Amino acid sequence: MLSELAIQQPRRTDRITRRAPWGFLLHTTGSGILARAKKTSRSPIDVALEWYRRSQGDTGGQGENGYPWGGPGYLIGHHGEIHQLADDDVETMHAGGPWRAQYLSGAWASMCSPAVVKRWRAQWPGVPSPQHLFPGTSPNVPYVGCEMIPCGSGYGTPMAPGLRFSLAQHDAAILLGRDLAARHGWPASWARTPRLVGHEDVQPMPYAATGQGRYGRADSRGGIDPGWLRAAPYFDFEYVRHALAR
Repeated sequence: MLSELAIQQPRRTDRITRRAPWGFLLHTTGSGILARAKKTSRSPIDVALEWYRRSQGDTGGQGENGYPWGGPGYLIGHHGEIHQLADDDVETMHAGGPWRAQYLSGAWASMCSPAVVKRWRAQWPGVPSPQHLFPGTSPNVPYVGCEMIPCGSGYGTPMAPGLRFSLAQHDAAILLGRDLAARHGWPASWARTPRLVGHEDVQPMPYAATGQGRYGRADSRGGIDPGWLRAAPYFDFEYVRHALAR
């Protein structure tokens, strides 16, 4: 299951789990990608591709993030270039978290800031929790994950003031979304449903709140991945949704 829009990258073919792609989930890479690019005088896209290849792990081994296949299916660079690192029907560990119980019990609402919870509920009225947005127990199973490299440190030009992603990246996300929907037979209304989400939609709870480390997925100003649930968003998700819904 390959996209003709994407530059194909080497990938592991062992220890994979097949699944049926149900939706599209957008991420932002960590700022460490830009810092590493600056330090080594390499392009951010090359640094990111190297990192995500290592995240897949060697044959028979674990990836650098501890999973046997940890990383996105796609990566979008500042100029809108799309790279594919996994077949669409291969499950990768890009959005998981061991917090299903907290979401199902409702405890997540007290573990996020009130501002984050308010914005999340405004976006998903009537949905009890992030766990209820998708079928199954983990967002890794239904969603094809796509990382986008944020602008900054002299790399890339944001689409608008305050944003952290370029116009070309927004447009590439639209093109890839259309491609995925066409190839996998998603319904016409898919882009206005939970089939299209950011990581912060399905995992808004900060890691700090769960004892999983110091890096949070959200703070008092909103989510950071890709940052569209913030009071001052980093990513214009409505631009993408509107284009995909036409």
